[in-house]
Amino acid sequence: GWYQQTLPVNDFVNDIFFPDSLNGWVVTNGNFTQNDTGYILSTSNGGSNWTIQYDTIEKLNVIQFVDYNIGYAGGGFGRARLLKTSNRGINWQFTTPFGSNMYSILDLQFINKDTGWICSDDDFGGGVFKTTNGGGTWVRQLNETYRPTKVFFINGDTGWASCNMDRLYRTTNGGINWNLQFTSAFPIESIFFLNGQKGWM
Repeated sequence: GWYQQTLPVNDFVNDIFFPDSLNGWVVTNGNFTQNDTGYILSTSNGGSNWTIQYDTIEKLNVIQFVDYNIGYAGGGFGRARLLKTSNRGINWQFTTPFGSNMYSILDLQFINKDTGWICSDDDFGGGVFKTTNGGGTWVRQLNETYRPTKVFFINGDTGWASCNMDRLYRTTNGGINWNLQFTSAFPIESIFFLNGQKGWM
């Protein structure tokens, strides 16, 4: 069965992450043009109660924790907004990883506390970016012409990116090279793989 749970804010949930049945986080939509607040909320009792951990007048799109302490959240409006915590979300540090470039983080995937990828489909400076030092610096691996919206990695080598809404690209060398694997008749909204062979989109 499914049971409706109540958040302490009236906003759209954009992403949800639970490492176990009790502890979890969500991020909400927000709206910069209407001064509407986006939130990071957490629960420690399976969603029966939620606590606001962070708020911003910007859209938050995605959240992931690599362990119970270290987590990342991404979004933004007009410029990329990357948030990182090292104490279960009690405090979040804000960074603008791409200077003054004008785009938002649509998705992120970290395989450990140091190595991860983020993506944006923005026409001006978007693409897939990789970090190997916990978000301190980033290297672009796909440029804005690919218009990536989703990324998913199963390890440090093998991963996928949804690009131009309908194309699935795959890498087997950590994002250095990407090959077109599939073209869909519909937009690819989400990607999930169990291993290098079996997955869904």
